[in-house]
Amino acid sequence: MSGGTTKTAVPRLAVIGLTTSMLGMAALPFAVTGTNLAIPLIKEDFGSSLAALSWTLSGYSIIIAALTMLGGVISVRIGTLRAFQIGIGIFVASSALCAFAPNIAFLIGGRVLQGVGGALVVPSSISVALVGWPEERRAFAIGVWTGAFPIGSSAAPIVSSALITGGQWRLVFAVPLLLGVATLGLSALIRGQALFAASNEPTDGLPDFAGMLMGTASTGLLALGLVEGNTWGWLDVKTLAAFAIAALLIPLLISRSGKHKRPFLPVKLFRVPTFRIANIANVSVSMIGMAVWLVWPLVLGGLWKYDAWGIGLAMSPTPVLGGGGAFLSSYLVARFGYRQLLSTGAVALVLATGWFMFMVQETPHYWTHMFPGLVLTGIGMGLLFSFLNAAALVDLEREDFPAGNATFSTGRFLSGAIGIAAVVAMISSGGNSPVDPFRKAYGFLFGISIIAFLAIVLLWPRRESNS
Repeated sequence: MSGGTTKTAVPRLAVIGLTTSMLGMAALPFAVTGTNLAIPLIKEDFGSSLAALSWTLSGYSIIIAALTMLGGVISVRIGTLRAFQIGIGIFVASSALCAFAPNIAFLIGGRVLQGVGGALVVPSSISVALVGWPEERRAFAIGVWTGAFPIGSSAAPIVSSALITGGQWRLVFAVPLLLGVATLGLSALIRGQALFAASNEPTDGLPDFAGMLMGTASTGLLALGLVEGNTWGWLDVKTLAAFAIAALLIPLLISRSGKHKRPFLPVKLFRVPTFRIANIANVSVSMIGMAVWLVWPLVLGGLWKYDAWGIGLAMSPTPVLGGGGAFLSSYLVARFGYRQLLSTGAVALVLATGWFMFMVQETPHYWTHMFPGLVLTGIGMGLLFSFLNAAALVDLEREDFPAGNATFSTGRFLSGAIGIAAVVAMISSGGNSPVDPFRKAYGFLFGISIIAFLAIVLLWPRRESNS
């Protein structure tokens, strides 16, 4: 735990703010993992293709990533708590829309609105979490807060699989709805300084809407090309145009962000080594972290014919181990430092994806073919998912926390959307045997894991901040 030797009393406001923020952030993974688990049932209910269903996953991720920076600006303008409550309110309403969606179009629409709500929650949550905390205890509060998303990710597959055991996929959306309602109720107890923005950033000037459009369009086009490439043809003019325009927009976005007063990407923050490297690794880790939750249910349910409860129970080692890492985050960082923890996590993730690539088979052999990879993934994600978020912020000035956290979250969701699209493309491509598409998907994730490993092991500073 951080905080030095001085024991400063933590006010009630600080505890309520941190609890409220964590509860809201913990609801977000249910919108990701729960939906992934429900994909086979939704496919059967609506009769939709895997490519169409992938937009229920990618649409949420793209929208939350595209609008998170704008959400940060709105938080500064109208107040942290108000923005947080509005975001949770939208999230609750859209979860209800998803639960009662009559067709795939309404479900995708609900998922897009969930992304809009999440885009307000993510940047405002860090300020809500830190309200009232003494300066010397803020590092501890950040460490605890960054565990909210992994903790939610730990509970989501087990709870969601239990809910859909009877074939009712709509119940998956009841969990984020109820968590959102509880968050709104708890937030009503917060008073005083929490109503105001915690950031010292100037509020004059508008955000870079053109940059937001570029970021959204480039990711959406890349996902579109990957998802529809098998149907259109990889050399079809539509596929090539989607990739070409995306490739053109990305450097334009980076160039524009370096000049704009309120950029979509705060380029200046990337001059901080730990922030830069954590975000590079975040791209790879998020691709893997979101894509595997689509691959595993398809292997277990589609290839091995597990039922919904069996799928959730089979995958449980990963979130349990990942959640354990989040619970112990403050202790582990104080004892080992970010570099050692992140390096160990990166090695575990390389081993995990390599294991799945070589060991996946058509015949079910859970304990020898899947369980070891799930354990390795749990260790890797437990040491990477929450720690990368904290490490990205550790050397930033406090006034840069909202922008830094929004940038990290934007990268997480954009990367996740691309990872999902890439995996869908590989699984949809078929092969000589039923296992070939999954081996391709795992091979892609294995290559991505090596990038994260190299970024952390080769580039991370050997001397770390004591923040």
